[in-house]
Amino acid sequence: MADDFNFEVGAIYKNMKGAYEVISIHKNEMVIRWDNGNEIATTVDLQKRIIERMALEKESKQRESQKKAPGGKGNKGGQKKQAP
Repeated sequence: MADDFNFEVGAIYKNMKGAYEVISIHKNEMVIRWDNGNEIATTVDLQKRIIERMALEKESKQRESQKKAPGGKGNKGGQKKQAP
């Protein structure tokens, strides 16, 4: 993720627990709140890493599904195709 990524107060982001709103940011500390009202103090760095990891996982799953799709790159299970 680019270092120029910045969270904004009032904006909505997602982590493993779901969508959350940024309530406040002070230096590297931030307060976030989920739809169910749960609120926590966390660090900006941690939430950036979580978002980055989730994006990488999503890209990896997309690549895997493209490989498995008909006409995708590679063959299933790395097996060699045999002539009839």
